[in-house]
Amino acid sequence: MRHTLLIFVGLLLIQPVYAASLRTALDQAWEKNPQAQTLEAKRAESIAQGVAANSLVPGAPVVILGHRNDQLNSNAGVREWEAGIALPIWLPGQRDARQRQAKAGRGGLEANILALRLRLAGELREAIWQVRQVEAQIRLDEARTLTAKKLAEDVAKRVRAGELAKTDLNLAQNEWRTAQAAVLQNRNRLLQAQQAYATLTGTTVLPDDSAESAQSKPLSDDHPLMEEARLAIEVAQAQVRVASQSRRDNPELELSTRRARGNLNDPYASTVALALRLPLATDARNLPLTSAAQTALTSAQSEYTRTRLTLEYQRQQADQALQAADQLLDLTRQQRTASGENLDLIQKSFSLGESGLFTLLRARTAAFEAEQAYNQQEIAQALSRARLNQAQGVLP
Repeated sequence: MRHTLLIFVGLLLIQPVYAASLRTALDQAWEKNPQAQTLEAKRAESIAQGVAANSLVPGAPVVILGHRNDQLNSNAGVREWEAGIALPIWLPGQRDARQRQAKAGRGGLEANILALRLRLAGELREAIWQVRQVEAQIRLDEARTLTAKKLAEDVAKRVRAGELAKTDLNLAQNEWRTAQAAVLQNRNRLLQAQQAYATLTGTTVLPDDSAESAQSKPLSDDHPLMEEARLAIEVAQAQVRVASQSRRDNPELELSTRRARGNLNDPYASTVALALRLPLATDARNLPLTSAAQTALTSAQSEYTRTRLTLEYQRQQADQALQAADQLLDLTRQQRTASGENLDLIQKSFSLGESGLFTLLRARTAAFEAEQAYNQQEIAQALSRARLNQAQGVLP
């Protein structure tokens, strides 16, 4: 009991944050999601990669400073000073490949962000309708408790009047206790469901427009998860191009000047040197890089195929589930109507003393179960619509 009270107090503390719409709730969930914040931070990294790819040189220049003399041996006055700079230079096609890689990386990052937002929307939809389902059950249990209480009071009066037996009163009171127990159990379930929703959004207040409309449509290439998988292939292809255009370390162009004299009596002379350092290509260096890039590409292509098949299956499954939910809702509506009419007839018969309490309680249980089935199916239908939108990549 103490633990439940602490949970309830904690939920009250975060209550002031108001989710006016499903989109607002998703924005709140996004702000609280650590992975989302990591992806947002990677935007700066992506921009930096673009700056590096557009740079005039592929790396940092190197300053060269040197001095040589013979003071420790002959000390004949040999002196030499050197200053220069070494600039790394792009290999043919390498800069263009890096620029394409940076562009693909930016696109891939935005696709990752959109895909994560869709996954978060799926968690949010499930959490919302879990709360809605328990809330509906509690309302029904409370109504059942109220009618059970009235019935127990009515039976108690008739027992005192000698119209009914003591056993009838026990049955009626047990019905009341059962209804009260169901309310308490479901209130605890509600706290747990609200806590799960609050963990996502920071509030227990559900959005006003959580009920969604849905229409079945073929799987689209602009589905966020499809787009993420497709752009992952582009990123991998860009990495393969970079590996193929970078089969050696970057050459360095060195420009330096020297001022030197041969001995103490010689005048200083200045010279300028221009040198090119060209690293050689070797399999020991290139094979691991090209193999890793090709493996990443193959993996991305396989993931794209798997994602398409999975999403198509999920879309078909969600579409069929919604159709079944519509049909089940119509059936439960008919059952609720029939059970309600039957309860009214038996209630009148019981009031006139023409039927027993046990018959009435059975009719009440049947009517309650029919009402419960209808209410839960309404929630199931709404959740099925949300799941179809989720499968089709529809964001709030």
